[in-house]
Amino acid sequence: MNLAHSSRIARLCFSSLGGYMRKYAWLVLSIGLTFGLVGCGDSGSGGSGGSGGSTATAIVSGIVYSAVLEGEATALAGATVQVVGGQSTMSGANGAFSLESPLGTVMFLTTAPNAWGELFTASVPAGGEDMAEPEVIPDALVDEIAAATQAIDPAKGIVTVEFDSAVAVGGESADLMADYGFAFVFDADGEPVLDNTLVAGGDSIVIFANVDISSDVMPSATGSGGGACSLAFPSTAFPSQARVFTVVDVAPCP
Repeated sequence: MNLAHSSRIARLCFSSLGGYMRKYAWLVLSIGLTFGLVGCGDSGSGGSGGSGGSTATAIVSGIVYSAVLEGEATALAGATVQVVGGQSTMSGANGAFSLESPLGTVMFLTTAPNAWGELFTASVPAGGEDMAEPEVIPDALVDEIAAATQAIDPAKGIVTVEFDSAVAVGGESADLMADYGFAFVFDADGEPVLDNTLVAGGDSIVIFANVDISSDVMPSATGSGGGACSLAFPSTAFPSQARVFTVVDVAPCP
């Protein structure tokens, strides 16, 4: 995935590093509101901070954002950004943060008070990255999702399996081996549909809510023709964590 990633499914999801709009606007846009974002782990763990035990590092920096009900997402001070299994830091007054990261496949966890966090996987290059845009989702925003779908349990996690929006045509589907409460997608009108199969003309994310946090989620993806799709980070163990959105990217399906 890109460290600088999109807020709306229009990007989708963690290709080459670069500047994208922040993600998660779908959390409000798609339910009729107005809006203006590793390594391997043992079962049930938070994953690993880097790949292959490499000691090489680089600096990852950027701005933490908080999704809002109206207007542009706002830079957020006081958020914690952590390389899973490694260094952590707190965002400053303008949302800015900087921390040292291993090179290669790395999992980043961003959290803040009164919000759901984000756990995403990225490939950190030798030159580092200075445009990272992690995002947290305020509790009020998650409550709006629950009002439009089903009850969301804060003791469990949410997993988003994100297809490439440039090539998704509808009919692609995703699943988890972990237990979950329900899955939903968005149709062409931006309305939530309780299903784990993309709707033609709709968004390219499948969202799993109330995901069990006792084991890794073991996601899978299937193309519109029924063939298996590879994940962007196929060797990564993706955990589910309470009050955290775990982001799983799918490579372009054949």
